[in-house]
Amino acid sequence: MMEKLLIINASPREKGVCAEVIRQVKPAFADCEIKQYDVYKLAPAPCTACGYCELHDGCANKDLDIFFEDFEEADYIVFFTPVYNNFFPAPLKAVIDRFQRYYSARFCRGANPPIEKPKKVGVLIASGSNARQNADYMVNTLKQAFTVLNGEVKTRYYIPNTDEKLYTYNTTELDKFIHQIKR
Repeated sequence: MMEKLLIINASPREKGVCAEVIRQVKPAFADCEIKQYDVYKLAPAPCTACGYCELHDGCANKDLDIFFEDFEEADYIVFFTPVYNNFFPAPLKAVIDRFQRYYSARFCRGANPPIEKPKKVGVLIASGSNARQNADYMVNTLKQAFTVLNGEVKTRYYIPNTDEKLYTYNTTELDKFIHQIKR
């Protein structure tokens, strides 16, 4: 069966740094089924801690049901995100908050793991300035989340100084990023 790559794009810019790196990464996964979600177009509702997922599989909000089907079926998940106010942009933060359905499945309903298929995860972070400490925090947030989500953040690729156009696309780093996701 063909492996599946899920791309989660948290940038609203169709011609920005994240979009360019997505274009560069896709050919390396040509042997996979690729699904891409742009979180600004997805417009996820926030988690309201309503308690539904403590008793039921899924979420009371149905807006991400198809996304979460693809999320659960993915072999690889790659996040492409800018840094906004020292963290993820709001729509990606809303998606991450909606992982609550899996935490509740694990810790309230005893599903271990709450997602059957293991995932290999990569994170690309682009920031307008040199915000390496914020990028570290963002990656650590995803590492912690995926300890419950049956996944492992295998690698990250950080591109600083995009506001001043002082960045370059480092093909060696990109190749290393792709290799580390796949291994």
